[in-house]
Amino acid sequence: MLLIDAGNTRSKFAWWDTDTDEIEILGAIPHQSWLNDLSHSLKELLLEVISNQQIQHEQTAIGCSVAAVQVMDTLNSSLAELGISVVWQKTKAEQAGVINGYGEQAERLGSDRWMALLGCHEQIQKNALIVDAGTALTIDWLRADGRHLGGWIVPGRQLMLNALGQGTANLKGITLDDIERDGLAAGQNTFDGIAQGTEAALTGAIAQAIQLSREHFSQESFDVVVTGGDGEHLMRTLSGEFRRYDDLLFKGLRLCADNLNS
Repeated sequence: MLLIDAGNTRSKFAWWDTDTDEIEILGAIPHQSWLNDLSHSLKELLLEVISNQQIQHEQTAIGCSVAAVQVMDTLNSSLAELGISVVWQKTKAEQAGVINGYGEQAERLGSDRWMALLGCHEQIQKNALIVDAGTALTIDWLRADGRHLGGWIVPGRQLMLNALGQGTANLKGITLDDIERDGLAAGQNTFDGIAQGTEAALTGAIAQAIQLSREHFSQESFDVVVTGGDGEHLMRTLSGEFRRYDDLLFKGLRLCADNLNS
């Protein structure tokens, strides 16, 4: 079964082999690659990510989305051209043993964060601080008994760069490719200063979350779980023990697919 994560800036795809229960990450398509470049249709880009063997007539996929309406309209229509219809998942107050920390406003929690919470609880069933590093850096606290305690939302690395570009006269157009660095140090030029500053902001938020976790989990032990596209880079700077998962969200979608099939 095809699993889809339609995010803020790109859509990611995975294949769940229902016979082996294995999840294979297929790839991602940046939204700008078809919104701004009319020489490539989304259908063509999808065929580069999803193999012919994974496209079946009248196939049902499962996904979650925080993407813009324009993106979703194009994604749904392009998938339909390939014979794929998607059951889009919504955030719930309680599901698969996880209780949403947003209470009566459960639906306000992004479905991507909700799927990651479901996937994390199914994967480790321990107290967990979940760090999802994507367009935004989200941090969520999840107790071993499935109670979500809430979380934080922090601008991600590229969003910080965009903000600097919009708010200053001489820093426009800076991208991650310009300043990609590892570790923390004093910057010796403007680009290094920005690289180190954004890194310090992200890792500083995580360090504060780790400190707060001791209170949230009543001094009980907890795992720090890192996921998301920027997670690998962050882990090169973070100190301490961390568990890295590339597919937490997709594991959550797999749980939802199990419920559809039951």
